Amino acid sequence: MRLSTRFQLMLMITFCLMTTLADAQDDQPAPQFLYRDGNHLVLLDGYTGEATELPFEVADGDLFSWSPDGHYLLARLQDDENSGYCLNLYDVDKLTWAYDEPISCAVVEAFFSDDEERIYYTTDEKTNEALWVYSLEAEASRKLYRTNEGDYENDTGISKLQWSPTKTYLTFETYDWMLGGTLNSLVVMNVENETYTTLSASDTYYASYNPIWSADDRWFLVTLLEEYSISFSMPYTNQRGDLYLVNADTGTQYRLTYTPATQETDIHWTDDGNIAFGIITAQELTLEQAMSIEVVPPDEIVTPEPVDEEAYFGPLADVQVSPDPNLGAWVTPQVGNLDELKIGSIVEGERTPDFSISIPDSYQSDNILIGWRPSDYPYPQE
Repeated sequence: MRLSTRFQLMLMITFCLMTTLADAQDDQPAPQFLYRDGNHLVLLDGYTGEATELPFEVADGDLFSWSPDGHYLLARLQDDENSGYCLNLYDVDKLTWAYDEPISCAVVEAFFSDDEERIYYTTDEKTNEALWVYSLEAEASRKLYRTNEGDYENDTGISKLQWSPTKTYLTFETYDWMLGGTLNSLVVMNVENETYTTLSASDTYYASYNPIWSADDRWFLVTLLEEYSISFSMPYTNQRGDLYLVNADTGTQYRLTYTPATQETDIHWTDDGNIAFGIITAQELTLEQAMSIEVVPPDEIVTPEPVDEEAYFGPLADVQVSPDPNLGAWVTPQVGNLDELKIGSIVEGERTPDFSISIPDSYQSDNILIGWRPSDYPYPQE
């Protein structure tokens, strides 16, 4: 009798919890997940799995991403007349295109500002590329940067557009094709006043730049080499580079190391705003020196912290969490040429699928999963 009573109590608690979750879902808007199914886009209700097909067809090469508030889809549609894409916005609530004509064609990259008032995009203009900003309020574009003004015999372009952490600065590399390779420089643009500085290595042939930003975006660290490649047929060098501190607004550089034969590793900013990095060193010991190294007592050996498997991989490492933090989407590989997109609860690190959709196993390369529609609804954490 005691076991039966306890079992009944557990059932009642489970039923009440499920009822509470169901009631909460009934009272709040369902998160929506967007994916491509053939030549259409489909919105899934994250709670019920109900599918709504958007009323327009898409081509294989079309690319889509959500605006920050989920109002629009930023669409890059195949441009049959130029290289690149034609740029437009699709209003998901009104189920209509925002503009009868594209914002621009020959577009390469495009993304929203955080305030959703501007779209930054690049265009391919024959041997040149340009960076533009489009104002949704003014419905007009302005050119912010061009690799070359006027005719130029070599192809030049823009690549690797990236935001700084606070999105105060937009960085991108400019390249100039030359003798089988490219001459590359880094441009750092303040998007508020639209001024920019250019950072170039001593030899820009095959140069690459990977800024490591401070928390306030005022500074970044970057490793610069004296030489990146010997020639286009042998893109290799023994240079390991040196570490530089760069002011984001002025471009002023401070060289921190003078050891181009030594590599700096684990370059980062500490929590208190200091600069930290390691140096790889080499030691050479004779056989006699190796055998005479003094033994260190075990309690004096500084050992690394053990690997926390859950912290490293995370129980939900491959889950796309919806605006409702209790709901997620993930992909489960299947035998054959189809995988399964699963959507369900992710309470306390445990995932429980509620429904699944078959998708091609090429979903990553073919832009199949556009993802959860952003929302600022205050979903509770269960």
